[in-house]
Amino acid sequence: MIINATNIGAKISGIGRYSLSLSGYLLENWDYPFQIYINRQAASHFPELNQKIKLVSRYISPDYRFKGHLLRLLWTHKLCLLNQKTTVFNTSPLEGALYYKRQIIMVHDLIPLFYPRFHKKQYPYFKSVLPKILKTCIRILTVSNHTKERIIEFYRIPQEKISVIHNGINASVFQEDYGHGSNTGDPAYILFVGRLSPLKNIEGLIRAFELVAHQHNLRLKLTGDQRELDFEIGEKTRERIDFLETVSDRQLAKLYRNALALILPSFHEGFGLPPLEAMACGCPVVVSRVTSLPEVCGDAAFYVDPGDIESIAEGIRKVATDEALRKSLIQKGLKRARRFTWEKSAREHIRIFEEVLGGQQGRS
Repeated sequence: MIINATNIGAKISGIGRYSLSLSGYLLENWDYPFQIYINRQAASHFPELNQKIKLVSRYISPDYRFKGHLLRLLWTHKLCLLNQKTTVFNTSPLEGALYYKRQIIMVHDLIPLFYPRFHKKQYPYFKSVLPKILKTCIRILTVSNHTKERIIEFYRIPQEKISVIHNGINASVFQEDYGHGSNTGDPAYILFVGRLSPLKNIEGLIRAFELVAHQHNLRLKLTGDQRELDFEIGEKTRERIDFLETVSDRQLAKLYRNALALILPSFHEGFGLPPLEAMACGCPVVVSRVTSLPEVCGDAAFYVDPGDIESIAEGIRKVATDEALRKSLIQKGLKRARRFTWEKSAREHIRIFEEVLGGQQGRS
């Protein structure tokens, strides 16, 4: 079997984190004969490059953005052509191969299909190419029931062909510690984690923050590249915002532990890892009541309407000022986060891989 994990870049994205976490578990715990393909940009993320890891060109890395995506798609077709008797698992929909039946593919979301204005280059692929790939592959995986329902609805794929496997969190990093809340010398802050893209509703978040920041003496910390923003921020508001472009996992865990709350007022999420990471660190969570977020967060989050600035502001205000609510969300969040581990996710992958591989051996 081949695991195509070439979407891991030097800079880890959400999909890259999934591919890296799954690959790490398989390398340590799965004894079936398999090989993992990664691009050279990702080599530093693997502590040991053994015979199960095969390095390929760095130029197919997502670090090269659209060029990397396109070259990776073409490379995947070559990979499948050269390994026609081998089952290939492609860890994201951008690595699918047309008319190759011996493939399993992970579909994290269908966002480019629903928001072509923000994904002009990927929209034609999701509209016309991906459905052909999904109809011929042997099994489809996805990270949420919400995305499964959209795959069935828009691509007319039989539901029995699709399996839902939730993502996990790295519990060795994202966890409570005894230092939580001890950083009293720093101003209180609300935290956002993710890309600063329009679908994350950053403008709505900042407009809502403006309504409560001065009254409650809050700061806003955002991870991501502020060059992605396509709107202006007032000077007084800008003075209360910190942009954190490069954050390690351990630094991120500390940010979660000391935040008043994590806020994720997205218009659309395929899964939503940051809320679970925050919960595991004892940080209250405010999220949109849309797409996969209620499925992931359950009753452990305060929900807001992403299209209503006042609703987002009220979410910030409530979690910042209502101590009983904060304590309730923290306790529910800690319990909720324990349900999502990479070990559990990887075991589900292995179960499906072995089911597919066993079926193929029976037909050969």
